[in-house]
Amino acid sequence: MEAVKIADFLAVDTGYGDGYGDGDGYGYGSGYGYGDGYGDGSGYGDGDGDGYGDGYGYGDGDGDGYGDGSGDGSGSVDGVKAYNGKSVCIIDGVQTLISRTMNNVAKGHILHSDLSLTPCFVIKSSNLFAHGETLDEAREAMQKKILENMDIDEKIEMFMLEFKPCQKYSGKAFYDWHHTLTGSCEMGRNAFVRDHDLDINAEYTVEEFIALTENAYNGDIIRQLKDAWTKF
Repeated sequence: MEAVKIADFLAVDTGYGDGYGDGDGYGYGSGYGYGDGYGDGSGYGDGDGDGYGDGYGYGDGDGDGYGDGSGDGSGSVDGVKAYNGKSVCIIDGVQTLISRTMNNVAKGHILHSDLSLTPCFVIKSSNLFAHGETLDEAREAMQKKILENMDIDEKIEMFMLEFKPCQKYSGKAFYDWHHTLTGSCEMGRNAFVRDHDLDINAEYTVEEFIALTENAYNGDIIRQLKDAWTKF
């Protein structure tokens, strides 16, 4: 019964998503299969199989092919299918053992390359998964992931719900939101902070944040924010 509940927890909505891939692909039947190509899906069972299947598209092997699928799925780990009698799945790129589930929450362990284990929780929202050492950390990670997967208009709307005009907020909040809005990398943001002699522990207004970043990386997105903000 628990195996069925775990399979249901890991399952993602299938649909469409044109996928193609040059290179090698294989799909594991145990857990969510790997396939080389764009498009994610789900599968649960035992056995190995060659070719494209409904799976999450990274893999090694030989072959070209095409496949369809949608979702953010998971699969059995390459080379390790089970640990102490439990199936090993890749959830959000992490080797994970699931011991039990309840609704959209699972409890288990992360399996490290040295075969050591770290207790964890996994939260599922639609086709997204997020880990955390505690339930609160998993929820926080999921919230960040949901934000990152929104389209830009939705992100701007969320930004405007969080901040108010002419009030000061921690620079760290804007540091994190710049990544959410523009996809900027940590190294790039650190260089920007250093080059502009900023302090992420200091406080800034939204207006100052926009003025500082509208001509920097992906400034067109910040200018979209600026347009919305001036009407706020």
